[in-house]
Amino acid sequence: MLANLLKHQLGLKLLVLLGLIAVSPVRAETCHPLNVIGGDGVKVRKTVSPISTLVTNNNWNTDFAVSGGVIFNRYVATVIPENNANYDLKLILKFSDNTTSEFYNKSNVAVKVNKPVTMVGEPRSQTEPYQINVFVGGINAIGNTYTVSVIGCR
Repeated sequence: MLANLLKHQLGLKLLVLLGLIAVSPVRAETCHPLNVIGGDGVKVRKTVSPISTLVTNNNWNTDFAVSGGVIFNRYVATVIPENNANYDLKLILKFSDNTTSEFYNKSNVAVKVNKPVTMVGEPRSQTEPYQINVFVGGINAIGNTYTVSVIGCR
């Protein structure tokens, strides 16, 4: 008898809890595109250049500006490849004290045509980055084309 009473009470508590969860308001996340530094707009299309030499630089890094006064709780970089290829990928948040936080660092990632690859990074507590760096390159990626963009979400 006691066991049945406990099961009944537990069942009622679970039902009430599920009901509260079901009617709780869901806050929608608001995301804003970040501007490409040294370019126009919020996305850039690149073809991976050969590796750097003593006289040439590669184009494997793209920086995006974080607007001052806006606090985001995460940053999402999206790479959309135009070719099946293997890329080295990194997502790095840059801070005004000349430090960085690396959130994604994978080598030789197999990507497929028009299949987005996303990388997510979160700022440090009480510190907002001023730039988001997206690294897309690698020896196996040379000659392949992609589009990259970053959004900040809060």
